[in-house]
Amino acid sequence: MVIKINGVVTKEKLLEVIKMLSENEQRKTLRSHFGKLKRGVDSLGYQEKTRGEWG
Repeated sequence: MVIKINGVVTKEKLLEVIKMLSENEQRKTLRSHFGKLKRGVDSLGYQEKTRGEWG
């Protein structure tokens, strides 16, 4: 994230803005990127097809 500061800003004002931004930010997790793929494809058949294309 980039915060552009125009003009003279006091330390207190800057800390206030950073605090406001951090309170509004939701925690992001990687939980949705783990687990099985739900594609309806036979896993072994897919591997054989893909590896057969390599050579």
